[in-house]
Amino acid sequence: MRTHPRLGQRMLEILMHGVSTRNYRTVLPEMAETVGVAKSSVSREFIDASDETLQKLMERRFDDVDILAVYIDGLIFGQHHVIGAVGVDVTGHKYVLGIVDGASENAAACKALLEDLAVRGVKPGRRRLFVIDGSKALRAAIDAVYGKDNPVQRCRSHKVRNVLEQLPKDQRDQAKSAMRAAWRLEACEGMTRLEQLA
Repeated sequence: MRTHPRLGQRMLEILMHGVSTRNYRTVLPEMAETVGVAKSSVSREFIDASDETLQKLMERRFDDVDILAVYIDGLIFGQHHVIGAVGVDVTGHKYVLGIVDGASENAAACKALLEDLAVRGVKPGRRRLFVIDGSKALRAAIDAVYGKDNPVQRCRSHKVRNVLEQLPKDQRDQAKSAMRAAWRLEACEGMTRLEQLA
């Protein structure tokens, strides 16, 4: 590995596509045979390369990017809760804005994520659409960092999931179809259909 400076970056690319370090000899035969690398070395190299990539991601600036919408959601990876933010600019291009340890119900973590985004160029003072999972902590953090004038929309996927969890299994498919059909209608008609469904 020391004689191949780009090896770490290439391993990161391959491993990020889901290749297990147990199977690296199949995927990286030249590296394994010519360099004679052990699985533990591959894991260490992956950790080092991914740390560097994560640091670059978390320090990226957005001063010259006009972000119109910000999607924020909590994700669970094993025992870890992470809040992630994705932004969409005026051309529809998406950017991973940032991540932070913590669940979306954690007010301090939510506020820390948004404060970091503001420091890195997604500044308050520009009206944006925020799409969230319905978390009160996220809503409070948006209001605290970006102000109460920004529109906040409940993520439809989360709304469908929350409604379906309350229904008997035999009613779920029909309710899901009815909700999605109502969202395609004009607002007044869609609201009427949703009230009828309720």
